[in-house]
Amino acid sequence: MNFTIRKAQAEDAELLHQLGRMTYSAHFKHMWVSTDEMDAFIDKEYGLTVLHSSLAAENESWLIAETDHPVGFAKVTWNTPVPDSGMTGAMLNKLYLNPDHTGKNFGKIMFQSIINEAREKQEGYMWLEVMAENVRARKFWEAFGMQHIKDIPFVTASQRSTLQILGMVI
Repeated sequence: MNFTIRKAQAEDAELLHQLGRMTYSAHFKHMWVSTDEMDAFIDKEYGLTVLHSSLAAENESWLIAETDHPVGFAKVTWNTPVPDSGMTGAMLNKLYLNPDHTGKNFGKIMFQSIINEAREKQEGYMWLEVMAENVRARKFWEAFGMQHIKDIPFVTASQRSTLQILGMVI
C-alpha cells in the first residue's frame, strides 16, 4: 500500500476540519463525560478559522498522511516551552489516524518523519501531552523513548482528567 506524508497547505483546511472531527471523535469519545463538551472542544481545535490561522503560522506545521486517500494528520508547534521545565522543543500537538488505518505502522512512519524534521530544525527536544487513561498511546510514545515529565490537569465543566507530558531528547 502506497503511503505518503505531505505538508498541509492553506487549501487543506476543510480536509483537516473533517479529518479532525472524525478521528478525534472515533478515538476519544469514550473518554468524555459530556458529548456537548467534546463537540465544543473539537470545534475549538478544528474550526475552519482556527485551522486557517494555524496553517498560516510560521511556527506550526500540519502534515497529511495519505494512501489512495487522506488517512490521518499531525500538527507540530516548533520551539515551544515545556511547561514548568525550563526546556523548549518541538511539541507534537496531534497525530491521529483514521481508526481503519491504525496498526499499519503509519503512526510510526509519521512520528519518525516529524523527529527527522525536528532534528533538521535543531529542536533538540520533542514533547507532547497524552491523556493518562490513554494507555495504548502512552505505550506507543514510550516505545520511541519518550519519558514521563509531569502531569497536568485537563478540566471541563463536567470532568477532570490528567494529561501526562512526555518528552525525549532528539
